[in-house]
Amino acid sequence: MNTSIDEGATNLLGSNLGFGYKVTDKLSIGMGLSQRGFTAEHGYDEPYCYWDEEDNRICFDIEDDTDEDEGRGNNRPSFDDGEDEWYGEHEMSTRYEGIEFWMSYTLFDNDNFSLWTGPVYSVLYELTEEIQADDFTESFTEEIEESDYGLMIGATLPIKNKLGMNIGYYHSLDEMEFNNVFIELNLFL
Repeated sequence: MNTSIDEGATNLLGSNLGFGYKVTDKLSIGMGLSQRGFTAEHGYDEPYCYWDEEDNRICFDIEDDTDEDEGRGNNRPSFDDGEDEWYGEHEMSTRYEGIEFWMSYTLFDNDNFSLWTGPVYSVLYELTEEIQADDFTESFTEEIEESDYGLMIGATLPIKNKLGMNIGYYHSLDEMEFNNVFIELNLFL
């Protein structure tokens, strides 16, 4: 599977639903379901390639109408007007879904603002890739067994009563390089 993010890639807007538990005044733990991913523009200068579960690079000719790579291939009919429609720019989106575990330590806290930091570990269980070019869209979904881990730093701002907002930055320490800014709404129970 291709886990590297190209320099020209853009992070996708992801979602996350979870809960946290305050262990002490300064220490919190939590978990939840999350999505993360990226999108990038690519050109067909060579046959289309993907990475399988064992990180092997598998390529097939995008204009070929056979399914020689056992289920992941191009089983669409060829165009009559030649290969030029397949060779050009296309957009590829890659999205991962997983279960996220986190811990945060409060560095500073008052009634109007809280600053915190901590580690995050994610167990990624599903990969969806979608390719879009002109009138052609195709997506692949597969089960995976990957992980991502990193550090986050953020701030919590109260909005009203028991409603708050987290704003922060996540920096991946894994090869996935999912570095991103996040904004979350909190309901304090």
